[in-house]
Amino acid sequence: MKPFQKVIAAVLTILIVISAASCTPISLTKDWGYKYDDSTLSEQYDIGVYIYSLYQAYNSAKTYAEKAKGYKENEPFTDLEIKDDDGNKAIAKDWIKTEADKIMMNIIALDYLVAKDGATVDEAQIKNANKTAQDSWDVGPYASYGYVSPMKDELTPYGISFESFALSSYIANVKQNALFGKLYDKGGLEEVSDEQLNDFVIKNYLSYSSIPVNLYTSSTDKDGNSTSKKFGAKKIEKIKSELEALAEQLSNGSSTFDKVSKKIQKDYNVEANSVTTDSVNSKESLKTDNADIYKALKKLDNNKSTVITVGEDGDSPSAYIILKNDIKGSSEKHVKDNRATVLSDMKNDDLTDLLEKTAEKLKKNGALKVNDGAVGRYDSGMFFVKEETTEAATTADKGGSSDK
Repeated sequence: MKPFQKVIAAVLTILIVISAASCTPISLTKDWGYKYDDSTLSEQYDIGVYIYSLYQAYNSAKTYAEKAKGYKENEPFTDLEIKDDDGNKAIAKDWIKTEADKIMMNIIALDYLVAKDGATVDEAQIKNANKTAQDSWDVGPYASYGYVSPMKDELTPYGISFESFALSSYIANVKQNALFGKLYDKGGLEEVSDEQLNDFVIKNYLSYSSIPVNLYTSSTDKDGNSTSKKFGAKKIEKIKSELEALAEQLSNGSSTFDKVSKKIQKDYNVEANSVTTDSVNSKESLKTDNADIYKALKKLDNNKSTVITVGEDGDSPSAYIILKNDIKGSSEKHVKDNRATVLSDMKNDDLTDLLEKTAEKLKKNGALKVNDGAVGRYDSGMFFVKEETTEAATTADKGGSSDK
Protein backbone atom coordinates (compact mmCIF):
# COMPACT_ATOMS: atom_id res chain seq x y z
CA MET A 1 0.00 0.00 0.00
CA LYS A 2 1.36 3.41 -0.92
CA PRO A 3 -0.12 5.85 1.60
CA PHE A 4 -1.32 9.32 0.79
CA GLN A 5 -0.89 8.94 -2.99
CA LYS A 6 -4.65 8.76 -3.36
CA VAL A 7 -5.92 10.21 -0.12
CA ILE A 8 -8.72 12.08 -1.85
CA ALA A 9 -9.92 8.91 -3.53
CA ALA A 10 -10.25 7.27 -0.15
CA VAL A 11 -12.42 10.14 1.05
CA LEU A 12 -14.79 9.78 -1.90
CA THR A 13 -15.06 5.99 -1.94
CA ILE A 14 -15.30 5.08 1.75
CA LEU A 15 -18.95 5.05 2.74
CA ILE A 16 -19.40 3.12 5.96
CA VAL A 17 -22.14 3.71 8.48
CA ILE A 18 -20.58 4.19 11.90
CA SER A 19 -22.27 4.90 15.21
CA ALA A 20 -19.75 6.14 17.73
CA ALA A 21 -19.41 4.01 20.85
CA SER A 22 -19.56 5.82 24.16
CA CYS A 23 -16.14 4.47 25.12
CA THR A 24 -14.42 5.98 22.07
CA PRO A 25 -11.43 8.14 23.07
CA ILE A 26 -12.10 11.74 22.13
CA SER A 27 -9.65 14.59 21.90
CA LEU A 28 -11.24 17.55 23.68
CA THR A 29 -8.05 19.59 23.61
CA LYS A 30 -5.76 20.75 20.86
CA ASP A 31 -3.12 18.13 21.69
CA TRP A 32 -0.49 17.86 19.01
CA GLY A 33 0.18 14.47 17.50
CA TYR A 34 3.14 15.15 15.19
CA LYS A 35 5.32 18.20 14.69
CA TYR A 36 8.30 19.23 12.62
CA ASP A 37 10.52 22.20 13.34
CA ASP A 38 13.77 23.30 11.74
CA SER A 39 15.08 26.30 9.84
CA THR A 40 13.03 25.49 6.72
CA LEU A 41 9.67 24.53 8.17
CA SER A 42 7.77 24.72 11.41
CA GLU A 43 4.47 22.85 11.48
CA GLN A 44 2.38 21.24 14.20
CA TYR A 45 -0.39 18.75 13.45
CA ASP A 46 -3.06 18.33 16.10
CA ILE A 47 -4.12 14.90 17.26
CA GLY A 48 -7.24 15.04 15.08
CA VAL A 49 -5.07 14.78 11.97
CA TYR A 50 -3.56 11.59 13.37
CA ILE A 51 -6.97 10.16 14.31
CA TYR A 52 -8.21 10.78 10.76
CA SER A 53 -5.10 9.02 9.42
CA LEU A 54 -5.93 6.11 11.72
CA TYR A 55 -9.51 6.16 10.40
CA GLN A 56 -8.30 5.95 6.80
CA ALA A 57 -5.91 3.13 7.65
CA TYR A 58 -8.67 1.24 9.47
CA ASN A 59 -10.96 1.36 6.44
CA SER A 60 -8.18 0.28 4.10
CA ALA A 61 -7.40 -2.64 6.42
CA LYS A 62 -11.07 -3.61 6.43
CA THR A 63 -11.05 -4.13 2.65
CA TYR A 64 -8.08 -6.49 3.05
CA ALA A 65 -9.62 -8.24 6.07
CA GLU A 66 -12.74 -9.05 4.06
CA LYS A 67 -10.54 -11.37 1.99
CA ALA A 68 -8.71 -12.84 4.98
CA LYS A 69 -9.19 -16.24 6.55
CA GLY A 70 -11.50 -16.07 9.54
CA TYR A 71 -13.24 -12.83 8.57
CA LYS A 72 -16.83 -12.57 9.78
CA GLU A 73 -19.24 -9.87 8.66
CA ASN A 74 -20.10 -7.38 11.41
CA GLU A 75 -17.40 -8.73 13.74
CA PRO A 76 -14.07 -7.15 14.79
CA PHE A 77 -11.23 -7.99 12.41
CA THR A 78 -8.16 -6.30 13.89
CA ASP A 79 -6.66 -9.56 15.18
CA LEU A 80 -6.73 -11.17 11.72
CA GLU A 81 -3.71 -11.43 9.46
CA ILE A 82 -4.19 -9.36 6.31
CA LYS A 83 -2.27 -8.90 3.06
CA ASP A 84 -2.16 -5.47 1.41
CA ASP A 85 -1.87 -4.51 -2.26
CA ASP A 86 1.92 -4.76 -2.12
CA GLY A 87 1.76 -8.31 -0.74
CA ASN A 88 2.81 -7.34 2.79
CA LYS A 89 1.31 -9.48 5.55
CA ALA A 90 0.62 -8.25 9.06
CA ILE A 91 -1.88 -8.46 11.90
CA ALA A 92 -4.52 -5.87 11.03
CA LYS A 93 -4.20 -3.81 14.22
CA ASP A 94 -0.44 -3.48 13.71
CA TRP A 95 -0.83 -2.70 10.00
CA ILE A 96 -3.34 0.05 10.82
CA LYS A 97 -1.01 1.78 13.27
CA THR A 98 1.93 1.52 10.87
CA GLU A 99 -0.14 2.81 7.97
CA ALA A 100 -1.49 5.75 9.98
CA ASP A 101 2.08 6.71 10.85
CA LYS A 102 3.04 6.53 7.15
CA ILE A 103 0.14 8.78 6.21
CA MET A 104 1.18 11.31 8.86
CA MET A 105 4.82 11.21 7.76
CA ASN A 106 3.81 11.79 4.16
CA ILE A 107 1.60 14.75 5.09
CA ILE A 108 4.61 16.30 6.83
CA ALA A 109 6.94 15.41 3.96
CA LEU A 110 4.50 17.03 1.55
CA ASP A 111 4.48 20.32 3.46
CA TYR A 112 8.26 20.20 3.72
CA LEU A 113 8.77 19.63 -0.02
CA VAL A 114 6.20 22.28 -1.02
CA ALA A 115 8.20 24.80 1.01
CA LYS A 116 11.63 23.49 -0.04
CA ASP A 117 10.92 23.33 -3.77
CA GLY A 118 8.90 26.53 -3.92
CA ALA A 119 5.70 24.95 -5.19
CA THR A 120 2.96 27.55 -5.54
CA VAL A 121 -0.24 26.52 -3.81
CA ASP A 122 -3.08 28.40 -5.48
CA GLU A 123 -5.22 30.17 -2.90
CA ALA A 124 -8.32 29.90 -5.10
CA GLN A 125 -7.85 26.12 -5.20
CA ILE A 126 -7.42 26.02 -1.43
CA LYS A 127 -10.64 28.00 -1.06
CA ASN A 128 -12.45 25.63 -3.40
CA ALA A 129 -10.99 22.61 -1.56
CA ASN A 130 -12.30 23.99 1.72
CA LYS A 131 -15.74 24.46 0.20
CA THR A 132 -15.79 20.90 -1.17
CA ALA A 133 -14.57 19.59 2.18
CA GLN A 134 -17.31 21.56 3.94
CA ASP A 135 -19.94 20.00 1.66
CA SER A 136 -18.66 16.50 2.43
CA TRP A 137 -18.54 17.40 6.10
CA ASP A 138 -22.11 18.74 6.20
CA VAL A 139 -24.00 16.47 3.78
CA GLY A 140 -21.53 13.82 2.58
CA PRO A 141 -19.64 13.19 -0.68
CA TYR A 142 -22.64 11.54 -2.34
CA ALA A 143 -25.33 14.12 -1.59
CA SER A 144 -25.60 14.99 -5.29
CA TYR A 145 -26.77 11.41 -5.84
CA GLY A 146 -29.42 11.71 -3.17
CA TYR A 147 -27.46 9.93 -0.43
CA VAL A 148 -26.92 12.18 2.57
CA SER A 149 -24.21 10.89 4.88
CA PRO A 150 -22.39 13.79 6.58
CA MET A 151 -18.74 13.05 7.32
CA LYS A 152 -19.08 15.07 10.51
CA ASP A 153 -21.51 12.48 11.89
CA GLU A 154 -18.87 9.79 11.41
CA LEU A 155 -15.78 11.74 12.44
CA THR A 156 -16.57 14.24 15.21
CA PRO A 157 -17.38 11.54 17.81
CA TYR A 158 -13.77 10.43 17.51
CA GLY A 159 -12.33 13.89 18.07
CA ILE A 160 -11.73 14.74 14.41
CA SER A 161 -12.47 18.38 13.64
CA PHE A 162 -13.43 19.81 10.27
CA GLU A 163 -10.03 21.49 10.08
CA SER A 164 -8.22 18.17 10.58
CA PHE A 165 -10.44 16.44 8.01
CA ALA A 166 -10.00 19.17 5.39
CA LEU A 167 -6.25 19.46 5.89
CA SER A 168 -5.72 15.70 5.62
CA SER A 169 -7.81 15.22 2.50
CA TYR A 170 -8.91 17.95 0.09
CA ILE A 171 -6.27 20.53 1.04
CA ALA A 172 -3.53 17.90 1.03
CA ASN A 173 -4.65 16.99 -2.48
CA VAL A 174 -4.24 20.59 -3.65
CA LYS A 175 -0.75 20.72 -2.15
CA GLN A 176 0.19 17.41 -3.73
CA ASN A 177 -0.97 18.59 -7.16
CA ALA A 178 1.07 21.78 -6.73
CA LEU A 179 4.19 19.81 -5.83
CA PHE A 180 3.59 17.34 -8.67
CA GLY A 181 3.37 20.19 -11.18
CA LYS A 182 6.45 21.93 -9.76
CA LEU A 183 8.47 18.75 -10.19
CA TYR A 184 7.23 17.07 -13.37
CA ASP A 185 5.04 19.36 -15.49
CA LYS A 186 6.25 21.73 -18.21
CA GLY A 187 8.90 24.02 -16.75
CA GLY A 188 9.21 21.80 -13.65
CA LEU A 189 12.38 20.91 -11.78
CA GLU A 190 12.30 17.43 -13.33
CA GLU A 191 10.24 18.27 -16.40
CA VAL A 192 8.87 15.32 -18.37
CA SER A 193 8.89 15.93 -22.12
CA ASP A 194 6.19 14.91 -24.59
CA GLU A 195 8.71 12.51 -26.12
CA GLN A 196 9.17 10.78 -22.75
CA LEU A 197 5.41 10.59 -22.30
CA ASN A 198 5.03 9.14 -25.78
CA ASP A 199 7.63 6.45 -24.99
CA PHE A 200 5.83 5.68 -21.73
CA VAL A 201 2.52 5.21 -23.53
CA ILE A 202 4.05 2.88 -26.12
CA LYS A 203 5.59 0.73 -23.38
CA ASN A 204 2.71 0.74 -20.91
CA TYR A 205 -0.60 1.28 -22.71
CA LEU A 206 -3.01 -0.83 -24.74
CA SER A 207 -4.88 0.54 -27.74
CA TYR A 208 -8.07 -1.28 -28.64
CA SER A 209 -11.49 -1.19 -30.23
CA SER A 210 -14.50 -3.10 -28.93
CA ILE A 211 -18.14 -3.79 -29.73
CA PRO A 212 -20.54 -5.25 -27.13
CA VAL A 213 -23.48 -7.49 -27.96
CA ASN A 214 -26.03 -8.27 -25.27
CA LEU A 215 -26.78 -11.92 -24.68
CA TYR A 216 -29.99 -11.16 -22.81
CA THR A 217 -33.26 -9.29 -22.98
CA SER A 218 -34.40 -6.68 -20.50
CA SER A 219 -37.81 -5.31 -19.58
CA THR A 220 -39.20 -2.68 -17.22
CA ASP A 221 -42.46 -3.04 -15.32
CA LYS A 222 -44.98 -0.28 -14.59
CA ASP A 223 -43.17 0.61 -11.36
CA GLY A 224 -39.94 1.22 -13.19
CA ASN A 225 -38.22 -1.96 -12.02
CA SER A 226 -36.05 -3.57 -14.68
CA THR A 227 -35.30 -7.26 -15.05
CA SER A 228 -32.94 -9.17 -17.33
CA LYS A 229 -33.25 -12.66 -18.79
CA LYS A 230 -30.34 -14.48 -20.35
CA PHE A 231 -30.80 -16.01 -23.80
CA GLY A 232 -30.92 -19.77 -24.09
CA ALA A 233 -27.67 -21.69 -24.58
CA LYS A 234 -28.28 -22.38 -28.29
CA LYS A 235 -29.01 -18.74 -29.11
CA ILE A 236 -25.94 -17.60 -27.20
CA GLU A 237 -23.72 -20.08 -29.04
CA LYS A 238 -25.15 -18.97 -32.39
CA ILE A 239 -24.43 -15.30 -31.67
CA LYS A 240 -20.93 -16.05 -30.41
CA SER A 241 -20.22 -18.13 -33.50
CA GLU A 242 -21.31 -15.27 -35.77
CA LEU A 243 -19.15 -12.82 -33.83
CA GLU A 244 -16.15 -15.12 -33.96
CA ALA A 245 -16.45 -15.25 -37.75
CA LEU A 246 -16.38 -11.45 -37.84
CA ALA A 247 -13.41 -11.38 -35.47
CA GLU A 248 -11.58 -13.73 -37.82
CA GLN A 249 -12.22 -11.31 -40.68
CA LEU A 250 -10.62 -8.54 -38.63
CA SER A 251 -7.64 -10.73 -37.78
CA ASN A 252 -6.95 -11.82 -41.37
CA GLY A 253 -7.50 -8.34 -42.77
CA SER A 254 -10.45 -9.24 -44.98
CA SER A 255 -12.63 -6.63 -43.25
CA THR A 256 -12.20 -3.41 -41.30
CA PHE A 257 -13.36 -2.49 -37.83
CA ASP A 258 -15.65 0.16 -39.27
CA LYS A 259 -17.43 -2.35 -41.52
CA VAL A 260 -17.71 -4.96 -38.78
CA SER A 261 -18.98 -2.34 -36.35
CA LYS A 262 -21.73 -1.14 -38.69
CA LYS A 263 -22.84 -4.72 -39.40
CA ILE A 264 -23.07 -5.56 -35.70
CA GLN A 265 -24.95 -2.34 -34.94
CA LYS A 266 -27.50 -3.26 -37.60
CA ASP A 267 -27.78 -7.01 -36.92
CA TYR A 268 -27.85 -6.86 -33.13
CA ASN A 269 -29.39 -3.44 -32.53
CA VAL A 270 -26.22 -2.09 -30.89
CA GLU A 271 -26.11 1.65 -30.18
CA ALA A 272 -23.28 3.51 -31.93
CA ASN A 273 -22.15 5.05 -28.63
CA SER A 274 -21.46 1.54 -27.29
CA VAL A 275 -18.64 1.09 -29.80
CA THR A 276 -15.33 2.02 -28.20
CA THR A 277 -11.85 2.88 -29.42
CA ASP A 278 -9.48 3.88 -26.65
CA SER A 279 -6.05 3.57 -25.07
CA VAL A 280 -5.59 2.50 -21.45
CA ASN A 281 -2.78 1.94 -18.99
CA SER A 282 -2.35 -1.83 -19.21
CA LYS A 283 -1.37 -2.20 -15.54
CA GLU A 284 -4.12 -0.01 -14.10
CA SER A 285 -6.73 -1.49 -16.43
CA LEU A 286 -6.40 -4.84 -14.67
CA LYS A 287 -7.87 -3.24 -11.54
CA THR A 288 -11.10 -2.20 -13.29
CA ASP A 289 -14.45 -3.90 -13.82
CA ASN A 290 -13.35 -4.67 -17.40
CA ALA A 291 -10.24 -6.55 -16.29
CA ASP A 292 -11.25 -9.71 -18.20
CA ILE A 293 -11.38 -7.78 -21.45
CA TYR A 294 -7.99 -6.16 -20.87
CA LYS A 295 -6.41 -9.49 -19.93
CA ALA A 296 -7.61 -10.92 -23.25
CA LEU A 297 -6.25 -7.89 -25.12
CA LYS A 298 -2.81 -8.29 -23.57
CA LYS A 299 -2.60 -11.81 -25.03
CA LEU A 300 -3.39 -10.65 -28.56
CA ASP A 301 -0.86 -9.54 -31.16
CA ASN A 302 -1.37 -6.18 -32.82
CA ASN A 303 -4.23 -6.04 -35.35
CA LYS A 304 -5.68 -9.32 -34.08
CA SER A 305 -9.21 -9.82 -32.80
CA THR A 306 -11.14 -12.24 -30.61
CA VAL A 307 -14.48 -12.62 -28.82
CA ILE A 308 -14.79 -12.61 -25.06
CA THR A 309 -17.91 -13.14 -22.95
CA VAL A 310 -18.36 -11.43 -19.58
CA GLY A 311 -21.02 -11.96 -16.93
CA GLU A 312 -21.82 -15.52 -18.01
CA ASP A 313 -22.85 -16.52 -14.49
CA GLY A 314 -25.43 -13.74 -14.21
CA ASP A 315 -28.67 -12.74 -15.91
CA SER A 316 -27.12 -10.14 -18.22
CA PRO A 317 -24.03 -11.51 -20.02
CA SER A 318 -22.47 -9.74 -22.98
CA ALA A 319 -20.11 -10.81 -25.76
CA TYR A 320 -17.44 -8.41 -26.98
CA ILE A 321 -15.52 -8.36 -30.22
CA ILE A 322 -12.18 -6.85 -29.24
CA LEU A 323 -9.44 -5.70 -31.63
CA LYS A 324 -5.94 -4.87 -30.42
CA ASN A 325 -4.60 -1.83 -32.25
CA ASP A 326 -0.93 -0.89 -32.58
CA ILE A 327 -0.40 1.70 -29.83
CA LYS A 328 2.37 3.36 -31.85
CA GLY A 329 -0.23 4.61 -34.28
CA SER A 330 -2.14 6.60 -31.65
CA SER A 331 0.35 7.30 -28.85
CA GLU A 332 1.18 10.90 -29.83
CA LYS A 333 -2.49 11.83 -30.13
CA HIS A 334 -3.26 10.13 -26.83
CA VAL A 335 -0.54 12.14 -25.09
CA LYS A 336 -1.80 15.36 -26.66
CA ASP A 337 -5.40 14.72 -25.61
CA ASN A 338 -4.63 13.23 -22.18
CA ARG A 339 -1.32 14.74 -21.12
CA ALA A 340 -2.19 15.27 -17.45
CA THR A 341 -3.49 11.72 -17.05
CA VAL A 342 -0.48 10.15 -18.74
CA LEU A 343 1.90 12.29 -16.68
CA SER A 344 0.10 11.19 -13.54
CA ASP A 345 0.36 7.54 -14.57
CA MET A 346 4.05 7.94 -15.26
CA LYS A 347 5.17 9.91 -12.20
CA ASN A 348 2.70 9.24 -9.36
CA ASP A 349 4.78 6.33 -8.04
CA ASP A 350 7.90 8.51 -8.21
CA LEU A 351 6.22 11.19 -6.13
CA THR A 352 5.05 8.62 -3.59
CA ASP A 353 8.58 7.25 -3.30
CA LEU A 354 9.94 10.78 -2.90
CA LEU A 355 7.48 11.50 -0.08
CA GLU A 356 8.40 8.28 1.72
CA LYS A 357 12.16 8.85 1.38
CA THR A 358 11.80 12.46 2.51
CA ALA A 359 9.81 11.37 5.54
CA GLU A 360 12.58 8.96 6.48
CA LYS A 361 15.16 11.73 6.24
CA LEU A 362 13.05 14.03 8.37
CA LYS A 363 12.79 11.36 11.05
CA LYS A 364 16.54 10.92 11.18
CA ASN A 365 17.46 14.59 11.51
CA GLY A 366 15.70 14.82 14.88
CA ALA A 367 13.43 17.76 14.06
CA LEU A 368 10.35 15.57 13.59
CA LYS A 369 8.71 14.49 16.82
CA VAL A 370 5.75 12.27 17.71
CA ASN A 371 3.65 12.82 20.82
CA ASP A 372 3.66 9.16 21.83
CA GLY A 373 1.48 9.78 24.87
CA ALA A 374 -1.31 11.34 22.81
CA VAL A 375 -0.98 8.99 19.84
CA GLY A 376 -0.91 5.94 22.10
CA ARG A 377 -4.38 6.70 23.50
CA TYR A 378 -6.03 5.66 20.25
CA ASP A 379 -6.58 1.99 19.52
CA SER A 380 -6.58 0.81 15.91
CA GLY A 381 -9.87 -1.01 16.37
CA MET A 382 -11.79 1.81 18.02
CA PHE A 383 -13.81 2.56 14.88
CA PHE A 384 -15.62 -0.77 14.96
CA VAL A 385 -19.23 -0.62 16.10
CA LYS A 386 -21.48 -3.62 15.68
CA GLU A 387 -24.32 -2.73 13.35
CA GLU A 388 -27.89 -3.59 14.18
CA THR A 389 -29.39 -6.53 12.36
CA THR A 390 -32.15 -5.81 9.87
CA GLU A 391 -34.67 -7.54 12.11
CA ALA A 392 -33.68 -5.49 15.15
CA ALA A 393 -33.73 -2.28 13.14
CA THR A 394 -37.17 -3.09 11.74
CA THR A 395 -38.52 -3.81 15.23
CA ALA A 396 -37.09 -0.56 16.52
CA ASP A 397 -38.66 1.36 13.64
CA LYS A 398 -42.02 -0.05 14.68
CA GLY A 399 -41.51 1.15 18.23
CA GLY A 400 -41.15 -2.36 19.61
CA SER A 401 -38.38 -4.14 21.46
CA SER A 402 -36.10 -6.87 20.22
CA ASP A 403 -35.99 -8.41 23.69
CA LYS A 404 -37.99 -11.59 24.20
